[in-house]
Formats: sequence, C-alpha cells, structure tokens
Amino acid sequence: MCRKPLHVGEKVQRCSVSTCNSGRVKLVFCSIACWDAHLPTARHRNAAAIEEIARKDMLGPKR
Repeated sequence: MCRKPLHVGEKVQRCSVSTCNSGRVKLVFCSIACWDAHLPTARHRNAAAIEEIARKDMLGPKR
C-alpha cells in the first residue's frame, strides 16, 4: 500500500486469501499496517497476515 521497496531477506506480510496470491498478482506488504489498509478494498470474509521472509520470487522481476 505504501510502495516501500522490499528486499530479499526482509520480514514481509502476505495475505492469506488465495486470490491475493495467485496469477500475476502476488500481494506482499511491508507491515501489518499496510496489509490492514488493503482489507477495505479487498473485501475478504476471513483474512490474516502471514509473516514470511521475502524471497526473490515473491518480489517480482523489478526488485
């Protein structure tokens, strides 16, 4: 949500909802606050932030 650059090895938050993690769009957030800001527009019924360590494949080709 804030567009902060993310780097391999950093702790990141991933949305637990499968539609946020499939296809071309794989949403990863720098903090719980950014993940929380995503919820009103996503309209999930049950969602959680999953803390992970960022991998190169999570961050896409530009990072």
